[in-house]
Amino acid sequence: MTAARRRGITQVVVIGAVATLVGATWYAWLPLSRHDLAETGATVVVRDGGHVELRLQVPWADVLHGEWIPSVPMEEFLVRATSRPAVEFARDLAKVQADVERGARLVPDGAAAARFTRWQWPRAGEVQEALRRELMSRLADKANFEHASRLAASAELAAGREMNSVRLQLPSLLGPALLTVYRPAEQWLAPGAMSAPMTVRRPPPP
Repeated sequence: MTAARRRGITQVVVIGAVATLVGATWYAWLPLSRHDLAETGATVVVRDGGHVELRLQVPWADVLHGEWIPSVPMEEFLVRATSRPAVEFARDLAKVQADVERGARLVPDGAAAARFTRWQWPRAGEVQEALRRELMSRLADKANFEHASRLAASAELAAGREMNSVRLQLPSLLGPALLTVYRPAEQWLAPGAMSAPMTVRRPPPP
């Protein structure tokens, strides 16, 4: 290998390392909500024919702490919650989930509020295990712990008509929520074919 070639390879390696370092530093300084969202996430997907999907990311550690024993520190709550008998934990978790189902409402185009149906929740054992993982992470690093208990849930609603706008209300027990609403642009693709162009530019604010 020539000296010039070795110098070129070295320069590429150095540039790559610097770019990785800069990228990692920039990522670390992003706001929490950009790269490690801890709060509830809510996504409303409106499809043709008035079919609506609700997708939630629920931070169970915060939700259950606030509902069950908010008077104790979070770590103590997690110790208690993860040591509860599975049957007892599942029973009380189901009550909280029922409160969410009663309190989540969608208002399409200014019409009457409607409730979601066909809820899909994580299993109680999955939630309790996620709380256990979050407890271990919190004990290891209180400042940069893993939000392991933030798990997905979903529901559906059939409005039976097309919609131009929707409004969502979630129960206060879920705390602040980052809401995303979108209508997917769907098209069929023939095998091996290129799709038609799809607009990805964000529209200007009203």
